[in-house]
Amino acid sequence: MIRQRNSPALSGHTFISGCVRLTGLVMVLTMGWTWTPYATATSVPGDGDIQKFIDRYLAIETTVVPGSIDIDVKDGIVMLSGSVSNLLQRNQVKRVTGSVVGVRSVVDNIRVEPAVRDDKAIARDVLAILPPLPPDRKAVIGVNVKNGVVTLNGRVDSWVLSRLADRRAMSVKGVSRIVNQIDVSPGTHRDDQLIRADVERRLAADLYVDASSIEVAVNNGRVSLAGTVRTLAQKHRSVDDAWIAGVVEVDDRKLSVDWRTAIPTLRSSPYVHQPDETISRAVRDALRLDPRMTSPIPEVSVVNGAVTLSGVVETLYAKQAAEADALNTTGVWRVINRLQLRYRDFPPDKAVEQLIRDVFRRDAELDGLDINVAVVDHHLTLTGNVENMSQKIRAVNIASRIDGVLAVDDRIQVASSAQTASDSDMHAAITDELYWSPYVDSDPIHVIVTDGQAVLTGRAVNRFVARMAVINAFEGGARSVRTRLKLKNGGTYAEHLMQKPADPLLDTGLWP
Repeated sequence: MIRQRNSPALSGHTFISGCVRLTGLVMVLTMGWTWTPYATATSVPGDGDIQKFIDRYLAIETTVVPGSIDIDVKDGIVMLSGSVSNLLQRNQVKRVTGSVVGVRSVVDNIRVEPAVRDDKAIARDVLAILPPLPPDRKAVIGVNVKNGVVTLNGRVDSWVLSRLADRRAMSVKGVSRIVNQIDVSPGTHRDDQLIRADVERRLAADLYVDASSIEVAVNNGRVSLAGTVRTLAQKHRSVDDAWIAGVVEVDDRKLSVDWRTAIPTLRSSPYVHQPDETISRAVRDALRLDPRMTSPIPEVSVVNGAVTLSGVVETLYAKQAAEADALNTTGVWRVINRLQLRYRDFPPDKAVEQLIRDVFRRDAELDGLDINVAVVDHHLTLTGNVENMSQKIRAVNIASRIDGVLAVDDRIQVASSAQTASDSDMHAAITDELYWSPYVDSDPIHVIVTDGQAVLTGRAVNRFVARMAVINAFEGGARSVRTRLKLKNGGTYAEHLMQKPADPLLDTGLWP
């Protein structure tokens, strides 16, 4: 379609981690998505396989009540129906569905049946949660609410600001639909050739997009994308990447999704070595385009693919976002985050606690959950119990946005499934995960499961792929994972993890 204008705290030395199917974003933006498959598996998934995988990942990665979504698949076209309790859940279902290999399109007939609230209360909460607008850019956003339907209007100069406002409004309890009428007017006209070069560079720099088969054309600020990609999620991500300064429209009608089509130029791994200068420029571009960043943009230095971020940011949330932007850049295998929070007079601890509780109260996913908040010397401790990892990460990331939170100690517990799979079933599920992974060539990796612990041995291309294999093992049901994977460039990836690494770009996280 043509898209007209109207993506856990991490610090110190961080290696790439992420949930294979989340995303994104992320969005961007990373908003936690799943992207192009790089595995060497050539089997074509059938409609039954697609439905099975969607069912599994809806249970693992969303807060949707089991059985509330009906899934019908025909020749890779997925038709979704049923009902959810908020727009966030509807977005989760569409995101997870689009990430499954073999899905070519999604027909969304899901009904949103939120809690009934007064329109004035909804409008007040939406206004409170909208992103701060740059004072020097003459941006304004207004809110109207009628029968739970939120209409956003006003004017901004950035598509990402418009989208961020849309996603923030989506999270408010009681909202049934968003009508985005925000006028996006670029401040200055840009030459088409400059726009094309920037879009191509963005696509090439995106860790989750293989731009080798995507052609970009620009005419009077209107971007056209053509070619073939392997997943619907990768197509969405490509469109997001194309929305840069000066773009007034993105046409993706000639960008097709086909897992079965052979793409000779498809890169063999999401990790591709890049010159440090190329990485540095790509990371700076991502930071400059990210609305979560405020001036000045963090300083970036790169040595052998390791990125160091330094400088001052306003919130812990911005520090997380900067690190996520760097991690999502092709060629980056490690990030050293030395960003500091700007010192100023922060609200008292009790006031910060109340701000966090208020944000949780108006959130469609977090309201009513067993989450306790305590702030001492501007260090936040979160305790309690939630149903799944997405709620845990969402709580941490939302709290990190609050002025006066300098650090987060996340002690929230995620409820474990009442049913425990046998070792043989777990082995089969993990093998399945590895085989269909967008990142892992499963052939050189061997799996042994004993008393719920998965041991991965064999070979992996690099640390990124080894990390993805660990996440696959947890998604297959492992309660702990040990690895002894030999890396192609030398060395061994040896770890013992008791829980699945959290994705810093989980869709319910950095873009709540």
